[in-house]
Amino acid sequence: MLKITWDEDEIIALAVSTGIDSMALLHMLNTTYRNTYRKLICLHVNHGLREASNEEAAFIKKYCEEHNIELYIKNLDLSEIVKQNKSIQEASRKYRYAWFDEMMTETSGDVLLTAHHIDDQKETIAYRLFSGRIGRASLGIEVEQTRQSYRIVRPLLHISKSEIAQYQQISGFEYYEDVTNKDTKYTRNYIRNEVLPTIQKREELSTNHLLDLNDWVDDARKLIKEQASQFIKNEVLLENEANIKRDVFNNLNQLVKVQVLDELVDKYVGRRFSMKAYQEWLSIFANDTKQSVIPVSDNWQFVVAYDKLLLCEEIEFDINSTFIEAFEQCVFDKWLIETKNIDKSLLVRTRLTGDRIQYYNRGNKHHKKVNRIMIDNKLDIHKRDTCPIIVNGKDIIAVGDIWMDSNFKNLLTITYIGDDFNERFD
Repeated sequence: MLKITWDEDEIIALAVSTGIDSMALLHMLNTTYRNTYRKLICLHVNHGLREASNEEAAFIKKYCEEHNIELYIKNLDLSEIVKQNKSIQEASRKYRYAWFDEMMTETSGDVLLTAHHIDDQKETIAYRLFSGRIGRASLGIEVEQTRQSYRIVRPLLHISKSEIAQYQQISGFEYYEDVTNKDTKYTRNYIRNEVLPTIQKREELSTNHLLDLNDWVDDARKLIKEQASQFIKNEVLLENEANIKRDVFNNLNQLVKVQVLDELVDKYVGRRFSMKAYQEWLSIFANDTKQSVIPVSDNWQFVVAYDKLLLCEEIEFDINSTFIEAFEQCVFDKWLIETKNIDKSLLVRTRLTGDRIQYYNRGNKHHKKVNRIMIDNKLDIHKRDTCPIIVNGKDIIAVGDIWMDSNFKNLLTITYIGDDFNERFD
């Protein structure tokens, strides 16, 4: 009956509410499937919102004592949430999983089990569809997820509520029924108790098609991920930053673009953003803007630079800045910059207050102000404000044609073309 995806040497924890679903799973784990794991732990959350809450906590405590099962109980105080008229269901879920995270670490748990079943799956799909919560994730509940240092597994997700009820009739285990599950003022309860049963009453309709839709969406998501991964592999230079070919990116399908952003932003920034934010970025990437900076976080930004999109750490950037790639020529004011086989984009800009170079002398690291280099090398005053400063990441590697990091001397050439500008490039 259960789909076992854990190993015999793993510690499993069951989130048990004392309802029929979780008590059925607990009964199975403690009887037929008791040899499928190394240790079983129960986690119970007392929300304290109903008169029966304390009675249920006492019931599961007694059950676990009688069956020699380790039990942990968390008493939640949701009084402030109730006063503020916020969603109790959303808040309690957030607090529950924060506590689960804590307990899975404390108990060295490998797998957290929940008792979601097919009817929960249909309810979730319908809820997300009808409430507009359709994003980049699956429509339904996933059979298995990775969360921090443990896995969440739902071994009943292929079983219906009626099959669980039949199992209870045969097994005779005790359970508590949460009367609030019948209260249709809660949207999910309304879908579960009114919408889905009404649909199922019609001979020509079936709620099972919600499961078919979920499978179709999952297949489509898999295809989108494959295309995004292929694009990143072939068209994006990944190092300390992501260097993207702007025109090739703009020709991608919109959903693939979003997946590419998800993967790159998650890789470098450690989080994902809303569709609204992505749509704003995509609009800038696709329009005629030649140069722009889009803040992504406190330390990261997207830089639009002509035919390139760069996801990089925050750098000082102005409208006169540009980027140069390997084997390119770039005219910057009246300077010609040529590159050979450099392995990443280089920022070309003018001097900024406080600019310093870093160099080594006899193994010791030294710093020197860019302004001092210009003075010491007698760079003409009229050239100083247009002199190209070449930046690799956060390090200055060249100051015009008067100083260059030794690591780049065979890779970079900078020439002042001044009066020859028109003759050479007409």
